[in-house]
Amino acid sequence: LAAFMPLVHYNCSKHLRFFLCAVFAPVCSEHVAMQIPACKPLCLSVRRDCEPALTSLTLPWPNMWDCDRFSDSGNALCVQPPSEESLPEPVSPVIPPLRPPWAGIKTLPAAKDHHQCPPHFVQTPFTDTISCTPRCDADAYYRAEDKRFAVRWMTGWAWLCFLSTLFTLLTFWVDPSRFRYPERPIVFLALTYNLLSILFIIRGAVGADILSCAHQEDGPSYVPVHDGLRSVPCTVWWLLKYYLALSSGVWWTILCGCWLLSARNEWSSEALHNIAPYLHATAWGLPLFLVAGSLISRNISADELTGLCQVSDESALWLEVLPLGMFLILGCAFGGVAGAALVRVRRAVKAAGRSATKLERLMTRLGVFALLYALPAFGGLACALHEASVRPRWRTLALLAALDCRAAQNCAPGPVYSAAGLEVALLRVFLSLVIGITSGMWVWSGKTCRAWSKLIAAPSKPPRSSQVGQHIGRGGFQGIKTDTLNFA
Repeated sequence: LAAFMPLVHYNCSKHLRFFLCAVFAPVCSEHVAMQIPACKPLCLSVRRDCEPALTSLTLPWPNMWDCDRFSDSGNALCVQPPSEESLPEPVSPVIPPLRPPWAGIKTLPAAKDHHQCPPHFVQTPFTDTISCTPRCDADAYYRAEDKRFAVRWMTGWAWLCFLSTLFTLLTFWVDPSRFRYPERPIVFLALTYNLLSILFIIRGAVGADILSCAHQEDGPSYVPVHDGLRSVPCTVWWLLKYYLALSSGVWWTILCGCWLLSARNEWSSEALHNIAPYLHATAWGLPLFLVAGSLISRNISADELTGLCQVSDESALWLEVLPLGMFLILGCAFGGVAGAALVRVRRAVKAAGRSATKLERLMTRLGVFALLYALPAFGGLACALHEASVRPRWRTLALLAALDCRAAQNCAPGPVYSAAGLEVALLRVFLSLVIGITSGMWVWSGKTCRAWSKLIAAPSKPPRSSQVGQHIGRGGFQGIKTDTLNFA
């Protein structure tokens, strides 16, 4: 009965309450040996008034409310609708602007009966209400093949991100002099995405049962909203992922800010290096405040499709979209001003009659790098906004469809409603990892090949004394200088 309370709140029919009571609590009399069901005219009246509301939600009329199951008032004893005089004036159905009609379905009044949720769902009580949460060992919202593909998709991109960022970090270790300020933050940006990819790889290795499930009274379920601290692995995984995502956003802002100071204010590499401790304190310390806020809110839940722990839909805007969007927009603003300053420098160089080839090459690399970071980042935020606004509604529709399937006779339990948002969820995973892959483009150059060739070929070279002797024998030290220039 509680599952149909949204229709009652919607006030689609003045006879709905009476009809629900007649269906779920039939009238009994000591003079009649059987229960007295509702009359068919009562059902038809309710269906005429309430079916448009269900149709607007793309839901069929429930099978258990099939009016052909009820008797006509003239053929058998049944419960008729009350007289029109005894009923209050009908109220126009108005949807409150802040509470849509499906908002009350995800939380049902608390009760001792643990069978209100449909199959493949588990009741997860908190405070004075209960919520139907997908069961861990079943397919509630998504098919099994969809979840398997999501895991392979996520793990594959995570490994590519890990290898790309690892190559960037190793290149920095081989030749640190190439990563001076203002491009030094690229190394730490790669570090954050390297650690982020490891978290996704861990999720693929340990499985959703260990990471994303919590024990409930009716069985294991994915970690529900408002109870994110119930599962320690889920909480730790989310906090690390959230912290690294915020740190990467701060490092993006710092990177663009360093280029701004270098191009517009003419700061030297040494001057930027002197403020490096403050930059690190900002990049690694600022996200801690937002992480603490997410921990206090407890709005952490697990997703059935990917098995990832994430912020709940109602908190996605202020915990995820707003801070990451602020860092992204601020970095783009810094980068735009720095780009304009580089354009002015290029004009001055050409006006002086000197070659601007190296500067133009640098501007091209900066522009490509900025696009490869900003476009996926904006796309990921758009996916987060879309999911936060659409996912609660289609999950409610899926739950309603599962409830209707439970009432039907020939309906197998499972994801009976189309899993809308599958493509968006997979796209969001891709966009969150592809930035780490493309961040390695900064080291995709001939200098990197020469640095690695020098490292690999160094052990096979003869000792320096023998090289000197050979060069002396060939006519002096000219060969050593040539080798050095070749590796520069």
